[in-house]
Amino acid sequence: MQLKPVTIVENIEPGVFRKEFYEPGVPIVIKNLAKNWTAYRKWNWDYFKELVGDKTVPLYNNVKSDAYTPINTADDYKTFGEYIDMISKGPAGWRIFLFNIFDHAPQLTKDFDWPEHLMKGFVKKYPMLFVPGCSNFHYNIRKNCFETGLNFHLKKLYHLHYSHN
Repeated sequence: MQLKPVTIVENIEPGVFRKEFYEPGVPIVIKNLAKNWTAYRKWNWDYFKELVGDKTVPLYNNVKSDAYTPINTADDYKTFGEYIDMISKGPAGWRIFLFNIFDHAPQLTKDFDWPEHLMKGFVKKYPMLFVPGCSNFHYNIRKNCFETGLNFHLKKLYHLHYSHN
């Protein structure tokens, strides 16, 4: 695997974004994209616990599945607030999968704008909350993706350390 550095910019003009990044499919990090959103200032784990902390969420363990393991069956259930408390203490052996926080707190959709000035085609009905964690299926090194904004398009990004030269 040959890895390349990802371009990081503070802001970008829509035409430049489309021509140099979107059309050729080149990853980019736009640091200030979410700075003016209400979500940027307001969203944190305590706020989410206040809104949906009482909602029961399915939890999945970190045991590697085999052909006989049901993969879409929850291994346990906790409230969202209990789950946030658990992962706030450090790495946990449990993860939430595809919890759509907007189904339970639709007012959150007023806290951000879709960056349609850069591109069109967002599937607005199904944004998801990606909770940091580690599992056999997915490794996420971010500490708290919601303190820096939403993930609109998730691609696998690897540190250059993992490049095979």
